[in-house]
Amino acid sequence: MQNFKKLIPKLLLFLFIAAQVYFIVAIIKEKNLKPWFLIAFSLIVLGMALSYRKKHRLHIELKHEVHYDLFVWFLIGSFATYFLQSTVGLNTVFAAGLVGFTGSFTRHIKYQMKSAAHWPIAIYCGAFVGMTQLPYGYVFIFLSTILTAVFYTFSHHYFHGIGGKLGTLAFMGVLYAYVIYKFFLPW
Repeated sequence: MQNFKKLIPKLLLFLFIAAQVYFIVAIIKEKNLKPWFLIAFSLIVLGMALSYRKKHRLHIELKHEVHYDLFVWFLIGSFATYFLQSTVGLNTVFAAGLVGFTGSFTRHIKYQMKSAAHWPIAIYCGAFVGMTQLPYGYVFIFLSTILTAVFYTFSHHYFHGIGGKLGTLAFMGVLYAYVIYKFFLPW
């Protein structure tokens, strides 16, 4: 069991790196880039990959608590955003901004749970998931949100204080949900 607990963060870090590499390869394939740019870009990716090997460069926060009730707040953020943009017809960015803004007020709710300080973060990350334009509906949003919440749960102590983490986690959740939805689910 102890080896399994050590394996999960390493597996999630691998999935994190794989999602970033996939994103970079997709950009390169989509654009006709000059060879000098590909070489420079490859060197940046290599430097990024090497930096993941040093724990002190990951900005790890030492105290690590898992709050499973955050999954509900991820779902609220993603479903609200998806509803506002797909059913109500709001602009995707405006819908996510509105959900994130509304979610920011949850930090002022006087509730006796340790995870209450993380509620706005979970709602806003869920809003990023809900921004997807894929036509698969709420089942896909649910799967994407659960994967994003799992990635957040096991990686929220990594990259502490570095911007872009929530969007990257949402991208990972949607990417891996798409892979599962497209290749492994029979419907």
